[in-house]
Amino acid sequence: MAVTARVLFEKPQHAIASLLLDRWAKASAVSIVAGFSTPAGVELIKQAVAARPKIIQTVVVGAATYLAFEAFDNLIAVGVPADRLYANLGHSRATGGHKNPFARFHPMLHSKIYYMEGPERKACAFIGSHNLTGFALGGLNAEAGVLLEGDAASVEFDAVRQHIWEVRKQSVLYSPAMKEALAWWTREYLEGLRAEIGIPQDWLTVRTILLFAAAAPSSRPNSGDQIYFEIPAGIEQIESLKTETHLFLFDKLPAHPWEALMAESRASAAYTCKTLGAENKQGNMEVRADWRLDATAGPTRAVVPSKAWRPNTSSGMQQVRAEVDKKWVVPFEYLFDRGSGGWEPEFSEEENPLRAGTEVQRALVGTQWRGSDAGVHQWRRVTGVAPRAGVIREKDEVALRRAAPESGSFILVSLRRRRKEQST
Repeated sequence: MAVTARVLFEKPQHAIASLLLDRWAKASAVSIVAGFSTPAGVELIKQAVAARPKIIQTVVVGAATYLAFEAFDNLIAVGVPADRLYANLGHSRATGGHKNPFARFHPMLHSKIYYMEGPERKACAFIGSHNLTGFALGGLNAEAGVLLEGDAASVEFDAVRQHIWEVRKQSVLYSPAMKEALAWWTREYLEGLRAEIGIPQDWLTVRTILLFAAAAPSSRPNSGDQIYFEIPAGIEQIESLKTETHLFLFDKLPAHPWEALMAESRASAAYTCKTLGAENKQGNMEVRADWRLDATAGPTRAVVPSKAWRPNTSSGMQQVRAEVDKKWVVPFEYLFDRGSGGWEPEFSEEENPLRAGTEVQRALVGTQWRGSDAGVHQWRRVTGVAPRAGVIREKDEVALRRAAPESGSFILVSLRRRRKEQST
């Protein structure tokens, strides 16, 4: 009998619990390998396990919560032989550190296999991304997998069994006495991951004007040259000599301001400039300038031969001049929000697409397990992340939006910056 493959599923959120339990009901041997487990995941299979506990050959998990390991104890209580439950601790290494003498964030078991053998030497295997959790099996996570079915003697299933055997050899036998230690090991991994996330804390809240322009290689400003440009009227806190202006010149300007920001280290020339002042009212009839930025053309940079420029200030704009101070710019990362106030998710208004089957309702809604797997009907798709409501905003927020990358402008005003780490 040839091995057939079925992709699970076109829709990422789709419960495989009923399909899994259907195959389980016909099986004479079951083995599971999963990178992570929660109580609700164990609850989904608990009834099937209790009906025929002896068919469990192997269950290996890489990490789990304390309550999930308590659920393992319940599997033993309903008759699963204790010598068939395993925990895979992954790998670590000595760091030589005092606070953390070993690597907490480490390589770990990530396999997800549900293998079953049935009558007439037939087998099936669910292989993919579904962990032994309520979110995964119940169709709340976005998951993908393949269901293989066919002759248990096929080379495909030989490889599946070999993988399970190798994972088991690399694992430790589970014992109820290990619950606290294993949950601690999971916590260490997650705390190590939290450290790896590394959201920077060294942002400097200071306004910086950023200019991105196209200019021929032969056209470069000198120290002391003055540059004229315009930013949206209403932008405040542009202080003479305190607000830096960073000018980046490209042979060919990138297509979008964000692309220019990401490519600023590859600009053909960069300059740190002193901002001489911003005129937020009527403006000057004539200003001294060696160069001007024409925002209507990209912007491109144009020389002012007479050193005196009579601006025709665009509606809703204010005049700014800056003087070239250094022919380089300290590498910075720039942000265009106030920061420090936190964020919150934005939810879709569409009808809840997650529809739980009876076994999912039992495990995720009716279960008494504590934890985050409950409340299936309350989940909604997150469409974005926005600043938390009530966060103090800039008084000139509307004008600042016109000088943010999303506006399409190549003349920007950043609210925060931090020095980039330089690779060696």
